[in-house]
Amino acid sequence: MIERLYDVFAAPRPRVVDYCDHCVKPEDVAPFTTVPLRDLTADQVETYWLRSGTIGDEDFARYLLPRVLDLIAAGELDADFYWLRIANTAHEKGDARERQAIEEYYDATPHAFTALVEECTGQNAPGERLAKWVAGREAR
Repeated sequence: MIERLYDVFAAPRPRVVDYCDHCVKPEDVAPFTTVPLRDLTADQVETYWLRSGTIGDEDFARYLLPRVLDLIAAGELDADFYWLRIANTAHEKGDARERQAIEEYYDATPHAFTALVEECTGQNAPGERLAKWVAGREAR
């Protein structure tokens, strides 16, 4: 399931990641252009979360998505609203393969799915397509 995410969302490592030089130090961005995606640590990935809106763009978020979901499944990263928002946006805007890979991930990852249900029923509800999938899954 994790391998499928890496396959479906495969993208080359960025050569450059835009960032706000007032908010972010170059050494905090360097791992994203020098370290292979699968080798990024939870601490390195959390740098992105802590400075959201000041590092990268939507394409960069999609690039990081497999690693983020991998770290959540391994218990090394919390399944919080920010990471779920990235997954939910990828699901909403994705093609059938991407949506299916994300759904398979939630099916196989109970603590991430629990957090997703809370996200879908809270005031920060994601897109309609994923909310319908959650509702249908819970009815099974």
